[in-house]
Amino acid sequence: VFRAQSIKNAFRHAWSGYSTHAFGHDELEPLTNGTTDSRNGWGATIFDSLDTLIIMGLEDEYINAREHVRKVDWSATKDPSKTFETNIRYLGGLLSAYDLRQEPIFLEKALELTKLVILPAYGTPNRVPAAYVDVESGRPLKTKSLTLAEFGSMQLEFVRLSQITGDERYSTLANNVIHRMTNVHTDIPGLYPMSWDPSSFTPINSYVTISGGADSFYEYLLKTHMLMNGEEETQIDMWRTAVESMRSILRSETSDGMVFLSEFSNGYKYLQSGELICFMPGNLLLGGRYLDDPQMDTLAKELMDSCYNTWIRTPTGLSPESWSWIQKDQDNTQFPGSMQQMMKDDGFVANDKSYDLRPETLESLFYFYRMTGDPSYQDKAWTIFEAIEKYCKTSGGYTRVANVMDKENVDPLNFEESYFFAETLKYLYLIFSDPNLISLDEYVFNTEAHPFK
Repeated sequence: VFRAQSIKNAFRHAWSGYSTHAFGHDELEPLTNGTTDSRNGWGATIFDSLDTLIIMGLEDEYINAREHVRKVDWSATKDPSKTFETNIRYLGGLLSAYDLRQEPIFLEKALELTKLVILPAYGTPNRVPAAYVDVESGRPLKTKSLTLAEFGSMQLEFVRLSQITGDERYSTLANNVIHRMTNVHTDIPGLYPMSWDPSSFTPINSYVTISGGADSFYEYLLKTHMLMNGEEETQIDMWRTAVESMRSILRSETSDGMVFLSEFSNGYKYLQSGELICFMPGNLLLGGRYLDDPQMDTLAKELMDSCYNTWIRTPTGLSPESWSWIQKDQDNTQFPGSMQQMMKDDGFVANDKSYDLRPETLESLFYFYRMTGDPSYQDKAWTIFEAIEKYCKTSGGYTRVANVMDKENVDPLNFEESYFFAETLKYLYLIFSDPNLISLDEYVFNTEAHPFK
């Protein structure tokens, strides 16, 4: 109870800073109390926080947020809308709030947003959604490339919208794109390159990663199947195939037993990874339990332990954004002395040393605690929370930091991500709350931690 209350207090602190200095804007600058509008200026933090406010029982704050939602004008933006972000944050937040509270305004706004801002993305000659939409003209914008996540993680929200409204058009539109991918040849079974040519709907190169730009595609294959109560086979088959390739080809182990998923291009394995991949242990455990496949449990546990180690082995207890490593079958002496030393000290080599208030490891800890009941996962989550409290908290909220490897000077970056409210603090709160609160038997979480019934 004390831990859940502490997380709630942290949320209140962040929300208070945002409400006081930035309400209605997308984000707060937590060092200067300035504002930013990286997501069209519709108030991304508010939409991302709706369900968190409901889950934490913060009624007054929820009412204020709901009134903002009521008044939002989707056409009031000068910037193009990034289809993927608008879908997971704004539409996802609205659908989740509707599922939790059944207030008609959330469905009204969801339909309005979909019609004006998201559906136009599908107005391309081949019906593959464009990365950006010009909101003013209601037309998709042409780009030379699309990432896998941008067109491959639309279906969970669209399926839920179809389920709520009874209008199959949405789910058909998004799922069709995924079904068409089964006709695309890949070098590794089930693993698709990250960059695609939108007009020919073919990969531009062979670079495969499970990290940013691709991550939610793999996450959604399993979750869409679950949300549809198993009424589709294509996506679960794609997910199974992808996981088998992750295990047989991307899995990489260090000499002291840390296990990471590497990247792949032109027949070569690249030993680099990052915090964004750390959603995968939770996704694997969820799928392993759903399909009753113990092998998936094993890989999930290996990756979970290693992701957690990237936090606790840094001087600050915060995970770096990305890292590399030396594989156990490689000759250590062939690498620079500094790299050998980092492998010896930390077990990995921090590349991008920043921490961006990311939730991915906590997301996986949430699944591990919920599905195993092992309280050690609560303790791990608490250790992470204490590091965030120590190094990221400001008078106005919580800030990204530039250097997790230097506890004397982490170098705050004056930016507070809306996913900190939506994901990081929500997963933390749920880890320490009654397991029946947003039960995994009743809800599927989108990639922004918005639970759908």
